[in-house]
Amino acid sequence: MPTDVRTATPADAPVIAPLLAELGYPATPEEVARRMESLECDEGGEVFAALDDGGMAGVAHVQRLPVLHSNERMAQLVLIVVAARARRTGVGKALVAACEAWAKGEGCKRMLVTSGEERKEAHAFYEAMGYHHYARRFAKKL
Repeated sequence: MPTDVRTATPADAPVIAPLLAELGYPATPEEVARRMESLECDEGGEVFAALDDGGMAGVAHVQRLPVLHSNERMAQLVLIVVAARARRTGVGKALVAACEAWAKGEGCKRMLVTSGEERKEAHAFYEAMGYHHYARRFAKKL
């Protein structure tokens, strides 16, 4: 199953919305399009779409991450989701590779990724891709 990765656009929102729902983040296509348009206005990020013979197979969002504590530029893999039908076919690897290439092109020296504690398969995937667990992330709803 060949995978083609390209930059996603707000026109892709109708096929990205169901992918977000698979990950547990339901949104309407209109909401997704608005969010993507907002990302286009803000500097420092990119959304990639992975396509295979069945259509949209996955999506990933990478963002430059300005930090005070280091001179090195960093990026964060904010979101990656692969359609259930396309998992374990190389789509995730292709999306991560696109995000890493984008980050390197932006001069970033480190890529950060966060993943919910319950996502054990995702953790194994990231470790297989060379990422290691080194910190905890805390969150609070405001």
